[in-house]
Amino acid sequence: MSGAPVDVPAAAARRRTLAPRVPVPGGRVLSGRVAVRSALVCAVLLLLTTAVTGVALGLGEIVYSPAEVLAALAGRASGAAELFVVGWRLPRAVAAVVFGAMLGVSGALFQTVTRNPLGSPDIIGFTAGSSLAGTAAILLVGSGFAVVAGGALAGGLAVAVVMVLLSRGGGVAGFRLVIAGIALNAMLLSTESWLVLIADLDAARAAALWGAGTLNGADFGYVGWAMALGGAAIVLTVLLLGQRLDLLDMGEDTSSALGGRPARTRLYAVGAGVLLVALVTAAAGPIAFVALAAPHIGRRLTAGTGNALIPAACSGAFLLAAADLAAQHLVPGRTYPVGVVTVVGGGLYLMTLIVRENRRATL
Repeated sequence: MSGAPVDVPAAAARRRTLAPRVPVPGGRVLSGRVAVRSALVCAVLLLLTTAVTGVALGLGEIVYSPAEVLAALAGRASGAAELFVVGWRLPRAVAAVVFGAMLGVSGALFQTVTRNPLGSPDIIGFTAGSSLAGTAAILLVGSGFAVVAGGALAGGLAVAVVMVLLSRGGGVAGFRLVIAGIALNAMLLSTESWLVLIADLDAARAAALWGAGTLNGADFGYVGWAMALGGAAIVLTVLLLGQRLDLLDMGEDTSSALGGRPARTRLYAVGAGVLLVALVTAAAGPIAFVALAAPHIGRRLTAGTGNALIPAACSGAFLLAAADLAAQHLVPGRTYPVGVVTVVGGGLYLMTLIVRENRRATL
């Protein structure tokens, strides 16, 4: 059969021109892949996080104005103001922002791998594994950061291996992994409680305070390495796994056909997620529900689908910064561990999520 001649080079050029302009869920295309709405949402979340951080730096037993806070940060304030703002409050505020971003990215990784909205590290056992190992390290060895971080990382990796074995046949993506993770999470939490009950009183008190999830007493000397490693892990995860996770979200067959290597992508994603959770757990104890809520909020605000790593990081940073501010100043004269606030808020969010899903299922 004969037909009209086709200009192959011209057609290829048209495909190359049109390919970068494929719409991204959540808005128009910016620089080929980044949605304008996603960029605006992240910018607003960063501004809100900056505002919350500024308020946290100014509030306390001695209240400082925004001008005084800026002067202290610039090194132009009096000795007392610089001590309170920079020496005591700044490490805690920065830790809340960085750790929130780490938890947000970790939650986005696990939800993408499991393809389940409940696939959060604090729901399916990874946080509990890090918490159990960190508690054991505090009770048996000591509360040094290196010791607790090593135990938390080992516990998270051990849970990852157990989860893969328990979910064999269903893969690391699917409903079976979530169910196995919920059961394992309950067992690990019970074991941690037993360890605290049989421990020496002083050690048990230290382990219980750490296990509540707290940023009290945070300083750069203790949490600095966790923040530096966590920040580097976030950047590398976004750069190296972002596109692969987008392909994985399309389905395993599509990902394989496009060269996404889904099995290897899942392995890398689980490893990065466990590292982020372990670092946060080692430095501040187990902080629940931020990893669950942040990816949901990021996707909802950007009206997008997929992994949404950057929106999840921005949402997590704002959530934990706001939760820590509430933990310090919501009740006058009382300071609570930030984990208490995230558990209360996260529990309410989880109930709202379940009700919404039930309504959607009945429609």
